[in-house]
Amino acid sequence: MQTPTPGLSKAQRSSILSLHRKKGREQAAQFLVEGPKGVQEFIEEGWPLERLIVRNDSDWALRPGALVVTPREFAELSTLESPQGVLGVFRKMDVPPGSGGWALVLDRVQDPGNVGTLLRLADWFGVDYVAVPSGTAEVWNPKVVQASMGALARVALVHGSPEEVLAQLKGEGRTLYAADLGGQSPQELPLEVPAALVLGNEGQGPDVLWTQGSDHILTIPKQSGRKTESLNVATAGAIALYACISR
Repeated sequence: MQTPTPGLSKAQRSSILSLHRKKGREQAAQFLVEGPKGVQEFIEEGWPLERLIVRNDSDWALRPGALVVTPREFAELSTLESPQGVLGVFRKMDVPPGSGGWALVLDRVQDPGNVGTLLRLADWFGVDYVAVPSGTAEVWNPKVVQASMGALARVALVHGSPEEVLAQLKGEGRTLYAADLGGQSPQELPLEVPAALVLGNEGQGPDVLWTQGSDHILTIPKQSGRKTESLNVATAGAIALYACISR
């Protein structure tokens, strides 16, 4: 059994810091997970743990194989303002997608917090997979990973250009529902599975590719006389997913 290893070599430190950047994550096919809960969830789901870095005052400091560092060293490696003392370097892998239910499409959703929250919702509602067309925030971004609260470990992902993703959805025989203004409420729409819910950019809504390619436009109705113009995309996604999947 391995014993905890004190300190980091210069090469190890450089390797971990490179994963703060998208290019480094792509080249290494690795990403960072911070915090004991998140790291444990990825371990339990079978993701390959390449390296475990632990602050010397953490309960994880005696974990076999852990690289133990000082609080100052850990703060340099962490992407968080308040580091939690446990950082895992994981190798990317694929989660098998489901079929026959709902898929979730994130069209140019830019805010990492929104993307992470939507991944949590996808896990909560058990969607078949989350499609992440080019133009959407990278799911391996540490801010997305953190906001997903471990859900990313269990969610199947589909990548590709918007056109490629649309073609796949059509090929699977999914009914497409684009969330946008000027459509019908979920209660008024025929909800036919397999299906996909498309959520668009925070400021612009779904691209014309999706509104024209969808079978229905889904709108969350607001009370008459209310002046709020729109909902946060993650909030809208939660309401729409519940309305669609609970029927």
